[in-house]
Amino acid sequence: MTDSRDHAYWNHNVAHHDRIVRAMPPYCRTALDVGCGDGLLAQKMAARATWVVALDASPEMAEQARRRTAGLDVEVVEADFLAAVRDGVLPRHSFSFVTSVAALHHMDPGPALQAMASLLEPGGRLAVAGLAMSRSALDWLIAAAQIPLMHTIRLAHGGTSGPDGMPVSFDAIPSWAESKKTALEALPGARWHRTLQMRYLIEWTAPGRAPMGLRPTPAARPTNDHQPLV
Repeated sequence: MTDSRDHAYWNHNVAHHDRIVRAMPPYCRTALDVGCGDGLLAQKMAARATWVVALDASPEMAEQARRRTAGLDVEVVEADFLAAVRDGVLPRHSFSFVTSVAALHHMDPGPALQAMASLLEPGGRLAVAGLAMSRSALDWLIAAAQIPLMHTIRLAHGGTSGPDGMPVSFDAIPSWAESKKTALEALPGARWHRTLQMRYLIEWTAPGRAPMGLRPTPAARPTNDHQPLV
């Protein structure tokens, strides 16, 4: 039987993983992936962070993430993100890095971005990749220019694929202008830009100085005595 963690694949969301992992701060202590899906990004983040929390509201996706990250310093939490923040399941100011890929449109985006920001310690980093819809003439012109390149990239990676059971909803996807407006209102000073894979990327750094010090020692890493969030 093939180990699920060995099953790598590529799609236009996975295309952003390397950029997101590179955005993680040096000596990242704690990282959170909101809407983790099958845990592929959390698996990659575990190589850079002392401890990773992977959250998803879908029971099927959470179970896939548990299988993929078994044996790694990753805790999978099955919960609604905004409820988890409200109820204190995810402690505020406790994460060095927070990310979310193609999940923001499943939530109320403004409050969700503000909630993600509230979880960051001083100097912590946020990187969010999301979906937007073309609804203006300029949007369609940009899309028309990007589509041939997107298809070329997709074919170079063997086509688009992804985990079975991934929730899909296009009803609440905002326009490009709406997504930018929401991001800049929720996160003053954030950087928002389109990517080649018909996604946008939001990057933001929490005010304050990131905790300085030595790389976490093995004794500082979570052990089997670590208290799970849920």
